[in-house]
Amino acid sequence: GVGSAVTPVAWVLATLFGAGAVHVLWRSERDRGDAWALFGFAGLVLQNAVFAGVVAIRLALASTAADGVGAAGGLWALHDALFTLNGTFLAVALVGLSLAGLRAGLIRPWHGGWGLVSAALLSCSAVLTPLVIDHDGPLGLLGLAGWLMWVVWLVVYGLALMRRVPVPGPPTGG
Repeated sequence: GVGSAVTPVAWVLATLFGAGAVHVLWRSERDRGDAWALFGFAGLVLQNAVFAGVVAIRLALASTAADGVGAAGGLWALHDALFTLNGTFLAVALVGLSLAGLRAGLIRPWHGGWGLVSAALLSCSAVLTPLVIDHDGPLGLLGLAGWLMWVVWLVVYGLALMRRVPVPGPPTGG
């Protein structure tokens, strides 16, 4: 339980590290026509996804062994673990796109704040995954509330992207 509670934080830190590396390396790579930093970032993201499966399987096995349930129960436990742990990556997307949208003036402050609150709820749910899948109760509502907020955030973000006025290119000097 404790190891899996720390894992979502490690995924966020790995993603943050990758984004920082891409930020620092992108200008020189762009000038050379390379994309190795993006390639490495993709590797970090894929590692996070695969490791989410590994951790979810561990949680499901521990849950089913403790409860003595059969294969179907094990699959449901695996489903619940993967679904809850996925909140980590959704939270990373919400934080990154909310902050980028705010800094670029694409989204309004309330929308950015909405995304950050949604990310916090999803992160809390992911950190509490062992408790969420092993115990019925209100902890599961953290993830549900965060997910519902994400749906609203996503629709509003999509509308902001559709309304965005194209930025004119630099003058051609012709």
